Amino acid sequence: MDTRPLEELGLTPGEIKVYLALVALGETTSGPLVEESGVSVSKIYQILDRLAKKGLASHIVKRETKYFKPADPGRLRDYLQEKEAALKEQGNNLDKIIPELELLKNSAITEETAQVYDGMRGLQTARERTLKIMKKGDLMWIMGIARTPYDGIMLRYFKDYHARRYGKGIRCRYLYNEYARKPFGEISTTFPYSEVRYMPEGLITHAWMEIYADTVTIGINKGKSFSVVIQNQEVANSFKIYAELLWSIARKD
Repeated sequence: MDTRPLEELGLTPGEIKVYLALVALGETTSGPLVEESGVSVSKIYQILDRLAKKGLASHIVKRETKYFKPADPGRLRDYLQEKEAALKEQGNNLDKIIPELELLKNSAITEETAQVYDGMRGLQTARERTLKIMKKGDLMWIMGIARTPYDGIMLRYFKDYHARRYGKGIRCRYLYNEYARKPFGEISTTFPYSEVRYMPEGLITHAWMEIYADTVTIGINKGKSFSVVIQNQEVANSFKIYAELLWSIARKD
């Protein structure tokens, strides 16, 4: 017999052996059950107790001797439905507590954290954080943009990201390498809530900085792609001062 449906139902190998033995024997004492199932005497009563709690076995006492018998096989479907109902209730309970956990997480005061995100997906994960914590009218800086951030799938992603960014009314100041003016700098000038300036010709910085709220992200997409995210208000404030200085000496067009 293929016992996989019983395994998928959540029965252990021992429970399956004992239940099948019960079905084969009908009403029986523990001795024949041990022999038929191949389960040791030391474990048989524990397994019978678990099956009873699942509604798959029961016992009666005759002349001071316990006799065990299986539930009707149709009970297996009832057990499945009970599990599904329990899972649905667990899901509902999780839906209730997740917003509370999110509030608790967001209320935590983090003095200093630093995380590294690997790969292009990591670059995206680090960038997506801006949309979660920034509000309409907030300003983010992206400083030292070369062409390399847009390699591979990143150009499509950054276009989509900025559409969502300015859709929320978040402002952005871009400081590009001069050689990235065409087409990337020019594309960025078309975005609402966006300002673009350029570094002096000849300066190429494949690593860029994103500065916003209490966070500084250093990203690179040349050779190995990764982001280093530093969450610390004093660090962010310091980098904003550097950003203001670079912005003041950058070329507008």
